[in-house]
Amino acid sequence: MFVLILSIIVGAIIGSFINVIIYRLPRIMAGEKISLSFPVSHCPFCHHPVRWRHNIPLIGWLLLAGKCADCRAAISPRYPLIEGLMAIMFGWVIAHHGPGIESAVILFALCLLVPLACIDAATMLLPDRLTWPLIIGGIVTAWAGVGRVGWQEAGIAAVVGFTLPWALSLLFRVFFQREGMGRGDMKLFAGLGAWMGYGMLCHIMIASSILAILSALIILKVKPGQAFPFGPYPILVAIMVFLFF
Repeated sequence: MFVLILSIIVGAIIGSFINVIIYRLPRIMAGEKISLSFPVSHCPFCHHPVRWRHNIPLIGWLLLAGKCADCRAAISPRYPLIEGLMAIMFGWVIAHHGPGIESAVILFALCLLVPLACIDAATMLLPDRLTWPLIIGGIVTAWAGVGRVGWQEAGIAAVVGFTLPWALSLLFRVFFQREGMGRGDMKLFAGLGAWMGYGMLCHIMIASSILAILSALIILKVKPGQAFPFGPYPILVAIMVFLFF
């Protein structure tokens, strides 16, 4: 029980850092002179530093009632949601796989997939700083014998994961004169292939495409011509696979 509670606490703390990645990485890519550690956490409206007690995962947001302590500007509920999500996922993985290398491998992948989904949903970007570690991590864990598939299948599936969307995007550009899928999505599928193998990769591609089409029918009905990111759909399916299969 102690290990389970500790894993939940660690998950919430890591969720807090993932919030930093989600907020700052797109700004770093846009050229802002910031890093993941500098400047210290502060309100984006009044720029006052966040007090230490308000930085406590989940508890801090509740203490503030979702508003800045200085200017009372609203703080996005995304912060406690991500912290809570990571706490739940850490607890779930440890409860089902126990402390050890298997859990560590799964949690490493989840810690990359969650910020990728959130960043893509907000900015339509899948940063190389997250997709490349996903690809390399999948291949390395497979090579070390602690992944879901062997290293040969991981390598082949990574190539297939990149090449198939690239070929489909090329055909889309030829026929419709515009991009069908970004390189970030291709790298994402390469990473998912490295972790899952080509069999599960095909299932993820099919399931995520169905989800994306259903979402598009709703989004385009409300906002015709509205562009929307594709990355969150395969990521959602992949997270479900990691947690339940």
